[in-house]
Amino acid sequence: MIRVLRDLTGSFLLLLLIAVLATGAVAATDDYTLPFYDPAVTLSYGVDRDPALNHQLDWTGQVWNDGQPHYGRVYDQHSGLDYPMALRSDLATARDGVVIDREGGFGTQQFGSFGNFMLVEHADGKRTLYYHLASSSDGGLAANVGQSVVAGQRIGRSGCSGTCYGAHLHFELLVFNSAARTWLSTDPMAERRWTTWPGRVPFLATYLRENNAGTEVVAQGKTITHWVEFRNAGGRTWRNSGVPGRLALGTWNPAYHSSPFRAADWSTAWLATLLDSATVTPDGTGRFTFGIRGGPVPGSYVETFNLLAQDVRWFDHARLGSFYVPIVVSNVTK
Repeated sequence: MIRVLRDLTGSFLLLLLIAVLATGAVAATDDYTLPFYDPAVTLSYGVDRDPALNHQLDWTGQVWNDGQPHYGRVYDQHSGLDYPMALRSDLATARDGVVIDREGGFGTQQFGSFGNFMLVEHADGKRTLYYHLASSSDGGLAANVGQSVVAGQRIGRSGCSGTCYGAHLHFELLVFNSAARTWLSTDPMAERRWTTWPGRVPFLATYLRENNAGTEVVAQGKTITHWVEFRNAGGRTWRNSGVPGRLALGTWNPAYHSSPFRAADWSTAWLATLLDSATVTPDGTGRFTFGIRGGPVPGSYVETFNLLAQDVRWFDHARLGSFYVPIVVSNVTK
């Protein structure tokens, strides 16, 4: 049974899509996802692609011959993407990579010229910068220099360290300029670097249906088969093996608890199943099939499940639809 939640894709994303279609832009083809998990977070200011003072070029191609900020678009000489969010919000690695630098010694809400950050290098030669983080002592940094991180893995928590006028993430995509022999900020939105357009958070799912949305009845000692389907509403392809994107359906509330309904097809006492198909691309449908065994004494029960991405990140259970299965164990054996 599911408490189906409404689609949380904000109207802001729809407006972005309309604006992009108006420019005749092509769909995204690269391998970066939004660097956070909350789909309600939206852009406040993007990259100024015109380096001249009082001349701004935003991600849609709009030119602004002034020095005024244009909310949702750009402000003059801005080098990254700003995403306002609550203090200590979880942040995600935008692409597989290796942490090459970090700073966590500044206060979570400390004002000044510098702030806490994580810098990640990727196999395509680019780097991503996550800036204004909470302090190390406040859980702001979740990886060490030299550590490999996978797309969608938590890399830190948001703060307001450094020059900051409200908690937010400043995110940059950096490309090495051989002529200038320096790293320069580029615009992932204008260049369509996201895996989807508009860009999406790495892992998000919407409940679609299951073979029995009511109560499953199983005889004690017997096994029945249950399946559930979710739409891939995130920016990462789901997979049933390897990383990035390996997806599992496991027990929840509490996470990883040993289920009394574990059937022979479960990998462990908490892992009911992996994704049925090899892959599910964004907007595709993924099915998860698993057995339910009547292990406990006869009675009425509820077993709760959640999706786990590549063994490092559980889905937001409420946004997933709070998936659970009411179960009646019967003493009828035939």
